[in-house]
Amino acid sequence: MPRQHFYRDVKGLGHVAVSRHAQAKMDREGISKQLFERVLLTPSKPDVQEDVDTIWRERENVRLVIINPTPVTGAKLVKTVFRVKAHARAR
Repeated sequence: MPRQHFYRDVKGLGHVAVSRHAQAKMDREGISKQLFERVLLTPSKPDVQEDVDTIWRERENVRLVIINPTPVTGAKLVKTVFRVKAHARAR
């Protein structure tokens, strides 16, 4: 199924484009369009600001790395997508 590459008026982000790299990585890692859209549109945790131009958005052990490209294009860019592995916990 073809993936959507542009989302308008995403809550907290505005317009969002999805890079070809991110789309290819979703295909390789078996991340469905529906799961990607749940992460993008209804994250389960607050966004994490990594630096001035980079945000992480997560849900269901999938993380989106979203950047504000320079020069500004009017849309944020999902640079990459990957599965987050659980960390070991001490008891």
